[in-house]
Amino acid sequence: MKLTYFDVTKTSHLIQEFFLIDYQKKDVPLEAIIPPLNFSGLAYFYSKGQRISLAKEVTDLHKLSVYGQFSKSYKFNLYKEGIVCGMNFKATSLHKLTNIDASSITNKYKCFHKINQVITSELENIFLKGKDEYHQVFDKLEDYILTLPLTENKNTLIIDELVKKIHLKEGMISVNEILEDLPFGQKTLETNFKKTVGLTPSKYIRIHRFKKLMKEYEGKKIDLKDLIYMYDYYDESHFAKDFKSFTSKSLKDYFKDEFLLIKEIFRNTKYDYLH
Repeated sequence: MKLTYFDVTKTSHLIQEFFLIDYQKKDVPLEAIIPPLNFSGLAYFYSKGQRISLAKEVTDLHKLSVYGQFSKSYKFNLYKEGIVCGMNFKATSLHKLTNIDASSITNKYKCFHKINQVITSELENIFLKGKDEYHQVFDKLEDYILTLPLTENKNTLIIDELVKKIHLKEGMISVNEILEDLPFGQKTLETNFKKTVGLTPSKYIRIHRFKKLMKEYEGKKIDLKDLIYMYDYYDESHFAKDFKSFTSKSLKDYFKDEFLLIKEIFRNTKYDYLH
């Protein structure tokens, strides 16, 4: 498996990164656990051979799919080599680009044509015409995305600022601290945040802190015990509880093969934590 990230030059206010995953014959079969990563996005699957399952729901991935925020882990299965090309959004971009309630696709991958057939047609044309010339694909995607009208209003501006604050604090902030600077209460905050981002603010904060810690661990090999206290967990059992919540596995399972794919993602330092 080869994971490659590409620079975002013109749409950095909307796109976190462009990516390409090349699954080769030696990778097949692959079964992996994917924990929540705090972003939604779009991906084009050039061939069949990939599947996700969450609880009893199984989704085969093919052609253009949109994925929402995930609040829990899902299982990924690869049974045929192939290429996936796509983009991860910044927190509010899915809502801004499609005007959908982001929570409607939380914990889901969905065929994008069910959301917007016109945009699907344009995007699929770009992905298919540019196959094997991926720098050009991403350049054309940026140009097209810049032509799309955005849903932007007072609420999206407030949520953008809140997400930026959460990222600056590296997830070490409480909902009560966020509410101190807002002109409305917790219920309104949760309703607006969930509609715009796809998760409640408390869940987004927890996942962001968890992901940041795991990236630090994989990227710098800092002792896990030190990181647990650095990121304001009370103790190891507190962190282990979050780990179980987000991965459905125990902490000792992280060192098994089913986490190889997510380790590859955590080791990559491309992510920009400042919104």
